[in-house]
Amino acid sequence: MSLPFNPNAERIVTLDVLRGFALFGILYAHMIFWYAGGPLPEATYQLYKDPGSGIAMGIYMIFIISKFFSIFSFLFGLSFYIQIDKLVQRHQPIFMRFGWRLAILGAIGILHHIFWRADILTIYVPLGFLLLFFRNLNNKTLLIVGSLLVLNIPTKFAEFVSILVRDQLQLIQEDPKAAGAAYYEIISQGNFAQMVQHNISAASEKLNYQINSGRGFITFGFFLIGMLAGRMHWFSHLEQHRIFFKLVLKRSGWVLVIALLAGVILGASSFILKIDFQNAPFAGWAGGFILEFFNTSLTLIYITGISLLMLKPKWEARLKPLASVGKMALTTYLSQSIIGVFLFFNIGFGLFTLTSPGQNALLCIAIFGIQIFICRWWLKYFNYGPVEWLWRSATDLTWKPLRKPSLPELNTQ
Repeated sequence: MSLPFNPNAERIVTLDVLRGFALFGILYAHMIFWYAGGPLPEATYQLYKDPGSGIAMGIYMIFIISKFFSIFSFLFGLSFYIQIDKLVQRHQPIFMRFGWRLAILGAIGILHHIFWRADILTIYVPLGFLLLFFRNLNNKTLLIVGSLLVLNIPTKFAEFVSILVRDQLQLIQEDPKAAGAAYYEIISQGNFAQMVQHNISAASEKLNYQINSGRGFITFGFFLIGMLAGRMHWFSHLEQHRIFFKLVLKRSGWVLVIALLAGVILGASSFILKIDFQNAPFAGWAGGFILEFFNTSLTLIYITGISLLMLKPKWEARLKPLASVGKMALTTYLSQSIIGVFLFFNIGFGLFTLTSPGQNALLCIAIFGIQIFICRWWLKYFNYGPVEWLWRSATDLTWKPLRKPSLPELNTQ
């Protein structure tokens, strides 16, 4: 007798909780400044100076920015390993099957980018293809290369050379004032056609940002670390790796403290010596280097801390609602963009700059709470989120069962 279909039989709840947690941070990062997917005029960020906005922006700067995308990237690499391992066990062609899966995700990403220019899928897909060529590296090499990339070492080296040769920190020169003014115009006054045209043309700005900031390297580095985590079964046997997770948490905490102290020393020195970071490229380079260690250590603290909390029954019950969002990660991510654009852009309610960052933070919490409720309700009746279902069906070129089979009624007679 064949076993009943169960798409969630091998899911690891902790990973779904981490995905849900990451999606909250991603929503917060975009909501805080009106879901802008690119630069805005500097004055726009200074519009609100009330205490609530100050707290909301402080949370964004310290605890949110860059960290939650890194968690998402780590989980992408881990999921990559799980999917590739399944293909190997089934003796299916890896390049063809996973390449087709990535191609479909790429098509979704292109459509998403046309609607909202900060789409991350169009970055993940080419790096996902690159990951296919790194999958057979040994564990030590994965750890070394991944660590160098998550700390953005290649970019920092290129910046150092650029300072020596050109006396400039930025690798690709851009005009942020012109770009910010153009995007401000699109958000506040643009119609749908103008928004789409702008998003398509902004693809070059996205690429430049990936190069200048090193986000491409960092993303791929977390892909590799995530793939290593999958290979080592850190999450499928979480209890067995409790001591290891505690060790990573402790060491990441120490790196975080050292980075904070280094940042304070650099800031105090710059204040005393009246150093202008914009006109002192080496000071900016040092500050950026410290920031990379801070961001990476806090990302690891989030991952290991939540994983350890999931081993405690009370905390597992508290965090488990995030798992429903994590199971519908792609649907949730895309729906967040739709909600954000229609809330703030001129094509929707046009709330751009009419709400404060503090109010936007409260909106973020409310929207995410609604998403948790909807995801929990949806998964009671369906096997997948709607976009996940389409993605899986297109990957296998067959319609997957979407609705869960109804339970037979008990015979009470």
